[in-house]
Amino acid sequence: MSIDPLLGERLQAALHCRHPKLWLHLLRALAKGKPVAKASIALALDIPLRDIETALMEFKDTVFDDDGNIIACGLSLIPTPHRFSVDGHNLFTWCALDALMYPVALQRMALVESRCPVTEVPVRLTVTPTGVTALTPVETVVSLVIPADQAGCCNVRNAFCSQVHFLSAPEAADKWRSTHPEATILSVEEVWRLGRAIAQRRLDKKDKIAG
Repeated sequence: MSIDPLLGERLQAALHCRHPKLWLHLLRALAKGKPVAKASIALALDIPLRDIETALMEFKDTVFDDDGNIIACGLSLIPTPHRFSVDGHNLFTWCALDALMYPVALQRMALVESRCPVTEVPVRLTVTPTGVTALTPVETVVSLVIPADQAGCCNVRNAFCSQVHFLSAPEAADKWRSTHPEATILSVEEVWRLGRAIAQRRLDKKDKIAG
C-alpha cells in the first residue's frame, strides 16, 4: 500500500529538525537509561556548551530534572503510555510514531508496549531498523495528526504526540475519529515507513549542528 506523498511531505515539514546532530546524540544518550548532562553533550560533540544550550532552547518540550539534566526529549525516562524497551533499558516515548521511528535512528531493536486509548486493550510489537514484527492485536492501526504549523522535532508533545496512538482495531479507530475528525488512520507498517523516512533524513544531515 502506498502512502500519499503529500502526507509524508507535510509530516516532514512539520517535524523538521534544525539540529539533527544534537537530536541523534541526545536520543542515543537517553537510550542508555540515564539523565543526560548538557556538559556531556558539549564534550561528546566537541561543541561549546553555550551553543548546546542555545540549540536546546529550540527543543521547547524537553524535560529537565532538578539538576538541569535532560530526562525526556521524545525518548523519555518518565513514564508515558508508550513503553519502549531497548538494550535492556525500560524507557518510554511521547507517541506511537516515536516508538516506530527511534529503532531506525538508534539502529536497535525495541520492544514496544502501549494501550489503546479507546478499548484499553494492550498493544505489543517488536520494532527493528527494518520493520515491525510480532504485532498484537494484528489489526492495530495508528492515529496521525499533522501539526498545523512547523513545530520542530521536539516541540510537538501537545500539538502532535498527544493524538498519535496505537488503536487496537479499525472499530476503535472509527470511534477515535468521531471525536478527532482531523486524524488520519494508517496501518502500523505505513507509520513505520513514515518514521523511517523522517529518521533517515535526520541521519543524512547528522554531520551538521543545524540544517
